[in-house]
Amino acid sequence: MDGNRSKQNSLSSVLWEFLSQGTEEFKKNIIAGLSIGFSRVLSVLVILMLLMIVLAVFAIGFIILLGDVIGSWSAAAFIVGGIYLIALVILFLMRKRLFLGMFINIFSGIVVSGKSGDGLKSLTLMFVRYLRERLE
Repeated sequence: MDGNRSKQNSLSSVLWEFLSQGTEEFKKNIIAGLSIGFSRVLSVLVILMLLMIVLAVFAIGFIILLGDVIGSWSAAAFIVGGIYLIALVILFLMRKRLFLGMFINIFSGIVVSGKSGDGLKSLTLMFVRYLRERLE
């Protein structure tokens, strides 16, 4: 009876050690995934800000050019504003397809470590190997 109890105690202590190592590995994966995800979001924001500046400069230049051609800068400003309004409506209608997929790809690496084939099966095999090493 005491031999059975000692096996249970050693098995529970090994299980506790394995789970504590697993949580540390999980924390490391979460930190790595979050840093990758936030760096991707930050890089996308920087690129978008630069793109907005470039578009504003080109819009001003196009307004001046079009205003000289048609003779009215205010009409040229309304034409360029209409072009931007049409682009905004198109982006709004396609927002799920464009932006949802992009953010899913950005944040998919937060929990997943990126290795294909990881999952419950490999975790079970790792646990069995760990138990064999500790109990032998």
